[in-house]
Amino acid sequence: MSEPLAMKPKPKFRDSAAVVLIRGEGARLDTFWVLRSDAVSVQPGFRAFIGGKVDAGDADLPMDGVPELAGATSEAQLFERASRACAIRESFEETGVLLGLIGPAPDAATLAALWEDVREERRRFADVVAERGWRFDARALVPAGRWQTPAFAPVRFDTLFFVARVPPGQEPSVVEGELASGEWVKPLDALDRYRHGHETFAAPILWNLIALAEGEHALAERLAMGPQRSATPFKRIELQWGVVLHPMRTKPLPPATHTNAFLIGESEMMLLDPGSDDPGELAQLFTAIDALAAEGRKLALVVLTHHHSDHTAGAKACRERYGARVVGHRLLGERMALDLAVKDGDWLPLVPGIGDWNMQVLHTPGHTQDSISLWHPRTRTLFCGDLIPGGPGSVIIDPPDGDMGAYLGSLARVAALAPRTIFPAHGSPQGAAVKRIHKMIAHRKEREALVLAALDANARPAAALLEQSYPDTPRELWAYAERSLLAHLLLLERDGRAVRSGDAWSTSPR
Repeated sequence: MSEPLAMKPKPKFRDSAAVVLIRGEGARLDTFWVLRSDAVSVQPGFRAFIGGKVDAGDADLPMDGVPELAGATSEAQLFERASRACAIRESFEETGVLLGLIGPAPDAATLAALWEDVREERRRFADVVAERGWRFDARALVPAGRWQTPAFAPVRFDTLFFVARVPPGQEPSVVEGELASGEWVKPLDALDRYRHGHETFAAPILWNLIALAEGEHALAERLAMGPQRSATPFKRIELQWGVVLHPMRTKPLPPATHTNAFLIGESEMMLLDPGSDDPGELAQLFTAIDALAAEGRKLALVVLTHHHSDHTAGAKACRERYGARVVGHRLLGERMALDLAVKDGDWLPLVPGIGDWNMQVLHTPGHTQDSISLWHPRTRTLFCGDLIPGGPGSVIIDPPDGDMGAYLGSLARVAALAPRTIFPAHGSPQGAAVKRIHKMIAHRKEREALVLAALDANARPAAALLEQSYPDTPRELWAYAERSLLAHLLLLERDGRAVRSGDAWSTSPR
């Protein structure tokens, strides 16, 4: 969502900047985008533009060309100035392109050597600037919209985008690290790849590409309007073509505050996990569904990943309003009325669009016995409910409905599918999916080792094992941690490595 520049976001946002780098003109207009590597924590495997977080030193970059920022004192002015400087620094650090330099640039060999020094952290960009006496013209970067990460994400950024032409004689390059690759691409080609399910990226990338594809006339103005365009008639978050993420404010377990409802498909859609029956939240959801219906996407199914109310509360209202069939695992059907009960391996067909939208049902118990995930083979996308969180932390496994052994088995099963992208019910969608799943399994194994180390021959209740088993967990969350601790103990008991005596636990005698 965009807001006026004079309004500064809350401290929970991290200031950042991004550069829409372009070359050519007319039909030959290209933009340079990058692929985020699997090593980064934010949007791994997603397409992006050059950019990053504002550093404390960015405000000191010598910069001319924006008179209204001379002697700037307001928070908004300082934010804009620091963001421009960040954009210049990040362009050089990530691609070796030096934007806005006043005066002649160094020759290609010198510039490459300086880039290597900065990239290898032998010198900071600020040090190079000071040593060479560089100054920069801020007018080389034209404002291209202010974007803020939606509320569902665990890490949120307040990002100023800028459009800039690559300077003559310079060519962007990417060395593998935080970025996996970079390339020039024609905006229409990028959008075509997106429509065929080959690319995943956040809303700012999509709307910048749309503006570029519409031509150069009034380009900066249209780029700057991207946040407003994306929010009309609803806040559209379509990271993959045919997958619209609609966050709903719910009451999940902390630290989550929202449940991600997904509208999936083209000619027909399924709605996954409408988790709120609040009239205001439902009104926003209905606006999204109606707007997509006007594009030819009709709601056919409401699919529920499990029985928790932050996934099911809006299902009845959606059934009544749209006549959509409510679908869930047969065990969920023992708790609420379903129009279609499914089992592992079943397929949920949707009328095809550019590609097929058939979804395979995977029974993935562990968080609950009735948990399912949806697998889309064409795009190698996993809609995983509460199986995998989209951010830091882990899933609570609460016996007897929760089962740690079943949970680890479900993780191993979906990892074997080698998904490319994960769409979780809470937090941010994730690329580098297999790496993320293996990390979740490793985390559980590490926790299991801590639980086992906390046990000894003296039988003690689970609460007495918490401090040693969960040393990294705040005490205010211990009530939740104790439930997952019990799940670990039950698995250890099943494996013959722990013994229960009433409510107390000890090591298994050899």
